[in-house]
Amino acid sequence: MLKEYIMPFVKECEETFITTGDINITAGRPYVTEVRSINQGDVSTIIEFSGDITGAIAISMDKASAIKMADRVTGAAHIEVNNEVVEVVSELVNIFTGQAKRHFEKIAALFISLPIAVVDGVFSQPFYSESRYIAIPFFFLENSEFILTISISDGVS
Repeated sequence: MLKEYIMPFVKECEETFITTGDINITAGRPYVTEVRSINQGDVSTIIEFSGDITGAIAISMDKASAIKMADRVTGAAHIEVNNEVVEVVSELVNIFTGQAKRHFEKIAALFISLPIAVVDGVFSQPFYSESRYIAIPFFFLENSEFILTISISDGVS
Protein backbone atom coordinates (compact mmCIF):
# COMPACT_ATOMS: atom_id res chain seq x y z
CA MET A 1 0.00 0.00 0.00
CA LEU A 2 1.49 3.26 -1.07
CA LYS A 3 1.92 6.21 1.24
CA GLU A 4 -0.07 8.46 -1.10
CA TYR A 5 -3.13 6.30 -0.51
CA ILE A 6 -2.87 6.48 3.28
CA MET A 7 -1.78 10.04 3.95
CA PRO A 8 -4.89 11.84 2.63
CA PHE A 9 -6.98 9.97 5.21
CA VAL A 10 -4.52 10.72 8.02
CA LYS A 11 -4.19 14.42 7.11
CA GLU A 12 -7.92 14.93 6.81
CA CYS A 13 -8.58 13.02 10.02
CA GLU A 14 -6.22 15.35 11.90
CA GLU A 15 -7.73 18.44 10.26
CA THR A 16 -11.33 17.38 10.91
CA PHE A 17 -10.75 16.74 14.60
CA ILE A 18 -9.10 20.11 15.14
CA THR A 19 -11.65 22.14 13.14
CA THR A 20 -14.79 20.29 14.25
CA GLY A 21 -14.11 19.69 17.92
CA ASP A 22 -10.92 21.62 18.69
CA ILE A 23 -9.38 18.22 19.41
CA ASN A 24 -5.67 17.84 18.78
CA ILE A 25 -4.87 14.26 17.88
CA THR A 26 -1.42 12.74 17.80
CA ALA A 27 -0.67 9.78 15.57
CA GLY A 28 1.18 6.84 17.00
CA ARG A 29 3.31 4.45 15.02
CA PRO A 30 1.39 2.84 12.12
CA TYR A 31 1.49 -0.92 11.85
CA VAL A 32 0.33 -3.60 9.47
CA THR A 33 -2.28 -5.78 11.09
CA GLU A 34 -3.95 -9.03 10.24
CA VAL A 35 -7.20 -7.93 11.88
CA ARG A 36 -10.01 -8.79 9.51
CA SER A 37 -12.67 -6.72 11.20
CA ILE A 38 -12.67 -3.26 12.66
CA ASN A 39 -14.03 -4.12 16.05
CA GLN A 40 -10.95 -3.24 18.02
CA GLY A 41 -13.01 -1.18 20.46
CA ASP A 42 -16.49 -0.69 21.85
CA VAL A 43 -17.61 1.95 19.34
CA SER A 44 -16.72 1.51 15.67
CA THR A 45 -17.64 3.28 12.46
CA ILE A 46 -16.76 2.07 8.98
CA ILE A 47 -17.04 3.68 5.57
CA GLU A 48 -16.46 1.56 2.52
CA PHE A 49 -15.23 2.92 -0.78
CA SER A 50 -15.34 1.62 -4.30
CA GLY A 51 -14.31 2.63 -7.78
CA ASP A 52 -10.76 2.42 -9.07
CA ILE A 53 -9.71 1.87 -5.45
CA THR A 54 -11.71 -0.36 -3.11
CA GLY A 55 -11.55 -0.82 0.60
CA ALA A 56 -12.71 0.72 3.81
CA ILE A 57 -11.71 3.09 6.52
CA ALA A 58 -12.73 2.77 10.14
CA ILE A 59 -12.35 4.30 13.54
CA SER A 60 -12.67 2.14 16.62
CA MET A 61 -12.42 3.20 20.28
CA ASP A 62 -13.47 2.38 23.79
CA LYS A 63 -16.65 3.88 25.26
CA ALA A 64 -14.87 6.40 27.48
CA SER A 65 -12.97 7.84 24.50
CA ALA A 66 -16.17 8.05 22.41
CA ILE A 67 -17.91 9.91 25.23
CA LYS A 68 -15.03 12.39 25.65
CA MET A 69 -15.01 13.00 21.90
CA ALA A 70 -18.76 13.63 21.80
CA ASP A 71 -18.58 15.88 24.87
CA ARG A 72 -15.96 18.01 23.17
CA VAL A 73 -17.73 18.23 19.81
CA THR A 74 -21.24 18.91 21.14
CA GLY A 75 -20.37 20.87 24.27
CA ALA A 76 -22.74 18.65 26.26
CA ALA A 77 -21.86 16.06 28.88
CA HIS A 78 -22.70 12.45 28.09
CA ILE A 79 -22.92 9.80 30.78
CA GLU A 80 -23.11 6.80 28.49
CA VAL A 81 -22.78 5.90 24.84
CA ASN A 82 -26.09 6.92 23.30
CA ASN A 83 -27.26 7.76 19.79
CA GLU A 84 -25.70 11.22 19.91
CA VAL A 85 -22.29 9.86 20.85
CA VAL A 86 -22.42 7.32 18.04
CA GLU A 87 -23.59 9.99 15.58
CA VAL A 88 -20.69 12.27 16.51
CA VAL A 89 -18.13 9.52 15.89
CA SER A 90 -19.82 8.54 12.62
CA GLU A 91 -20.04 12.10 11.39
CA LEU A 92 -16.37 12.79 12.09
CA VAL A 93 -15.43 9.72 10.04
CA ASN A 94 -17.84 10.81 7.30
CA ILE A 95 -16.35 14.32 7.17
CA PHE A 96 -12.71 13.33 6.94
CA THR A 97 -13.36 10.51 4.48
CA GLY A 98 -15.26 12.89 2.24
CA GLN A 99 -12.44 15.40 2.43
CA ALA A 100 -9.84 12.71 1.70
CA LYS A 101 -11.84 11.68 -1.37
CA ARG A 102 -10.91 15.02 -2.97
CA HIS A 103 -7.24 13.99 -2.94
CA PHE A 104 -8.02 11.03 -5.18
CA GLU A 105 -10.03 12.86 -7.83
CA LYS A 106 -7.04 13.36 -10.15
CA ILE A 107 -5.76 9.79 -9.93
CA ALA A 108 -8.80 7.56 -9.38
CA ALA A 109 -12.57 7.43 -9.28
CA LEU A 110 -13.65 6.90 -5.70
CA PHE A 111 -17.16 6.50 -4.31
CA ILE A 112 -17.82 6.35 -0.57
CA SER A 113 -20.66 4.71 1.34
CA LEU A 114 -22.61 6.10 4.22
CA PRO A 115 -21.05 5.36 7.63
CA ILE A 116 -22.07 2.20 9.44
CA ALA A 117 -21.72 2.28 13.23
CA VAL A 118 -21.65 -0.55 15.73
CA VAL A 119 -21.57 -0.45 19.51
CA ASP A 120 -20.53 -3.61 21.37
CA GLY A 121 -21.09 -5.70 18.31
CA VAL A 122 -19.51 -7.21 15.28
CA PHE A 123 -20.07 -6.13 11.71
CA SER A 124 -21.73 -8.76 9.59
CA GLN A 125 -18.92 -8.48 7.10
CA PRO A 126 -15.18 -8.22 7.62
CA PHE A 127 -12.83 -5.82 5.95
CA TYR A 128 -11.76 -6.89 2.49
CA SER A 129 -9.94 -10.19 2.84
CA GLU A 130 -7.46 -9.55 0.04
CA SER A 131 -6.40 -6.15 1.31
CA ARG A 132 -3.65 -5.08 3.65
CA TYR A 133 -4.62 -3.38 6.85
CA ILE A 134 -2.79 -0.38 8.18
CA ALA A 135 -3.73 0.54 11.74
CA ILE A 136 -2.76 3.91 13.17
CA PRO A 137 -3.38 4.64 16.84
CA PHE A 138 -4.30 8.25 17.61
CA PHE A 139 -4.15 9.80 21.05
CA PHE A 140 -6.28 12.76 22.13
CA LEU A 141 -7.44 14.67 25.18
CA GLU A 142 -6.53 12.96 28.43
CA ASN A 143 -5.91 9.21 28.17
CA SER A 144 -8.15 8.79 25.13
CA GLU A 145 -7.37 7.03 21.91
CA PHE A 146 -8.83 5.56 18.78
CA ILE A 147 -7.50 3.31 16.06
CA LEU A 148 -7.81 4.36 12.45
CA THR A 149 -7.74 1.27 10.26
CA ILE A 150 -7.37 1.57 6.51
CA SER A 151 -7.86 -1.21 4.01
CA ILE A 152 -7.09 -0.47 0.36
CA SER A 153 -7.03 -2.72 -2.66
CA ASP A 154 -6.36 -1.84 -6.28
CA GLY A 155 -3.32 -3.94 -6.99
CA VAL A 156 -1.32 -1.42 -4.96
CA SER A 157 1.44 -3.00 -2.95
